Amino acid sequence: MRSVRFSCAPVLGNWGAVCCALLVCLSSAGVTFAACSERLAAVERSVGLLVLELRTDQGTVREVESKTQGQEAIYRNLRLHPPEDYDQALARQIGKIRRTIVRPKRTLLTQLRDQHAAARRQWEQDIRLAHGQFLEAEEARRKRLLTEGAYCQAREVYAEELSRYRGGLEQYRTGLSLYTDALNAYREQFVVPCIRGYTDSSFWQALVTRFEQDDFLQELLNSLTANAIRSLPPEMPPDVS
Repeated sequence: MRSVRFSCAPVLGNWGAVCCALLVCLSSAGVTFAACSERLAAVERSVGLLVLELRTDQGTVREVESKTQGQEAIYRNLRLHPPEDYDQALARQIGKIRRTIVRPKRTLLTQLRDQHAAARRQWEQDIRLAHGQFLEAEEARRKRLLTEGAYCQAREVYAEELSRYRGGLEQYRTGLSLYTDALNAYREQFVVPCIRGYTDSSFWQALVTRFEQDDFLQELLNSLTANAIRSLPPEMPPDVS
């Protein structure tokens, strides 16, 4: 039964601030009593390390997004102001591929990124509530309103919630990796060849042939979709829009 939920980090805003806030929250529950299990302290340590690793992952995503946006801007400018001697017939074929195949998948990629972020925010809200409830249990024990056994039980409940939160963050990290791979593939396998095609039409011809033979990005998008569902907290329904 899932009665406790928590996160001490803001659900929106700077990820570095999220990490720092979460680490402070974890350390506040770090007092271990001899009569209680050591599980909570171990889970806290593993979550703290995972949060720090996520900071690196988020930085990688920002770099890849910036690089991709830069190449998209170059491609967009070439479509608006093409050189005089480009292959217009191939350009029309590439334009059709972009509108009918690539653009919908690019949109889906952004939606899947947002779904992973929404799931992470829900996990953070859950863990904030659970942390608050655990602090109440700690205060009650200090005031001798809880027996040692009841307090140890509260620690175990909180450790279980924190363990679930860790699982949610691990799925989110997997999602970041899949999103990065898909964005890199989109940029290097479509946007960059499209740019080069304005000066060397063989790049466009190769793209046309590839799209006739290959389901562009679909395997990565399938994996990212499945991970988005796995990353959801138990009470959060999938986004089927």
